[in-house]
Amino acid sequence: MSGAVSARYDVCILGAGMAGLTLARQLHGRAPQLRIAIVEHRRFPVREAVHKVGESTVEIASHYLSEDLNLRDHMAAEQLPKFGLRLFLRGAQAVTEDVSQYDEIGVKKILPIPTFQLDRGRLENYLASGCVMSGADVLQGTTVRAVDINKGAHRVTVRDGAAEQTLRARYLVDASGRRGWLRDQRDLARPARHANQAVWFRVAGSFELDDWSGNDEWRTRCSGMSRRLSTNHFTGPGYWLWLIPLASDVTSVGLVFDPQRVPLSAVSTHAKFLRWLEDEHPLVTSRLAGHAPLDFHALKDYAVACRQTFCEDGWMLSGDAGVFSDPFYSPGADFIAFANGFITELIVGNLSAEHYRKFQAYFLAFFSSTLSLYRGQYGGFGDRNLMVIKTIWDYTYYWGPLSKLFFTRRYLDTDFMEANQPVLLRAAGLNASMQRNFRRLSRSGQRVGGEGRFFDHHELPIFHRLKHELLQGDSDATGAQLASSVATLESLVAGLSKIMADLDHGARLPALDKLGQLSEFA
Repeated sequence: MSGAVSARYDVCILGAGMAGLTLARQLHGRAPQLRIAIVEHRRFPVREAVHKVGESTVEIASHYLSEDLNLRDHMAAEQLPKFGLRLFLRGAQAVTEDVSQYDEIGVKKILPIPTFQLDRGRLENYLASGCVMSGADVLQGTTVRAVDINKGAHRVTVRDGAAEQTLRARYLVDASGRRGWLRDQRDLARPARHANQAVWFRVAGSFELDDWSGNDEWRTRCSGMSRRLSTNHFTGPGYWLWLIPLASDVTSVGLVFDPQRVPLSAVSTHAKFLRWLEDEHPLVTSRLAGHAPLDFHALKDYAVACRQTFCEDGWMLSGDAGVFSDPFYSPGADFIAFANGFITELIVGNLSAEHYRKFQAYFLAFFSSTLSLYRGQYGGFGDRNLMVIKTIWDYTYYWGPLSKLFFTRRYLDTDFMEANQPVLLRAAGLNASMQRNFRRLSRSGQRVGGEGRFFDHHELPIFHRLKHELLQGDSDATGAQLASSVATLESLVAGLSKIMADLDHGARLPALDKLGQLSEFA
């Protein structure tokens, strides 16, 4: 039974997780006069190290949080810096005692543009407090009972204990996570064709990976930061295992896998997970021994696709209520940043139906290109040669077109996007072609690694150049830089294809500072 209309708002946001709270902060920063309601079933403060996937950020999300939302002080003081993505790959023999026996892909020194490991509970508590101080109504301990879509006058019936009321708002944003009120109600979901799964848990304390070896050369080859601060991945055919430190002195541990190669039944409890891990990475198992899990969760078919995310009737989706691709490379917060940017522009600018359609097309194109990085490729995650080549390509594509559009805010400029559509389509086509090659190579599911080699991304001049361009943030130069990025991608296709062909003929993968085929990108 619906109660009487008790409150009117400009914007009603369903969900006070990261997506909903960051959107409220962004909207208030652009238009402080907006009346905002946020409906949330939890009560704040939530516990730190909250039970959510999505603790690692990459450049787009870090820029969004630090610069767009002016959270740089919180990020620096209350969250942990991230020492990049780091992969450890074994060979046929499992590693039992010394982590230096793995092949390692990562950086010896941090690249420009800070990124972070997020304690989601700590961040959401801070954001919720800020929203309240800014005048938003954060309706805590409140459940959604019904949602009625009416252009310009959406109605949301909520219950707090025994009391029920109806909220009316001009704009409605679903940020309810996997509950996905609008996705279910309006039958918006569509197949993602990426049926991977995950299990994860937290343990108290941290793991100092630099102490997992007595090899002095290995211990000292990374400078300035501890490997503990990396998003550490131990990989194999069909899976990757993460170790992520959180500022509340908790470590997040998770396994993401293709169920055709790792059945969920083999890892569906903490005890089963440890038995499985003992066969694959006994060194990691020995370090986890004695650390009781603080929680444990399993998630099937985590990828979510959607046929519509923004509607001219004034409803929108953000976060997992809309789309989610895969946790590898940590893109979830990136797509919150993109979605919230579009939503803020639509609401504050009171934009036309044409803008809704164009923004949705851009957003779903970004999502589709990201999803292509994962679909059908988990079989190759134990192949060092493939993963070295794949990370070079994927990083270049990410720091090129996608990041440039976000850092310069050109993704919100429909005239710019239309004028540069041929360049962007060319970049997307090159990426699609490379991902098809990676999928083909992934089918064998072979293991290559375990030689103690280090593949240092810091040695690639192209990475420094791309990040320097992002730091410049010159929107006037974006068009020229996009064209340059596509030229780089075209040359990179040739260079990486040559390396793959050499490997097929028995060549040994060179160290990254010896990749002569890539020297032209200095």
